[in-house]
Amino acid sequence: MIRLRWSILGLALAAGLSAAACAAAPRPRAEAPPARVKDSRPERSAALRSAAPASLELEQSDQRWGIDAARERREAEQKKKPPAPPPRGSQSTVIPAPP
Repeated sequence: MIRLRWSILGLALAAGLSAAACAAAPRPRAEAPPARVKDSRPERSAALRSAAPASLELEQSDQRWGIDAARERREAEQKKKPPAPPPRGSQSTVIPAPP
């Protein structure tokens, strides 16, 4: 008889705990952090260079191979180039009138 009471009491306790666990309100979700602004290309390359170990000797390598000078020449050439004409699309299509 006592065993029967303990088993009924145990079942009631287990049922009560599982019902309480299922009936609990869901936790509010934390809001996602705001989207991070992407770094520009010069910022990204500067960050990578500053993170590189000093043993790579990037500055000496750049001076030896003329990387900075080549970059400056390329930028100067791009400034000299005239802007490309706009692409011809359906907006500039001329349909001839029927005869």
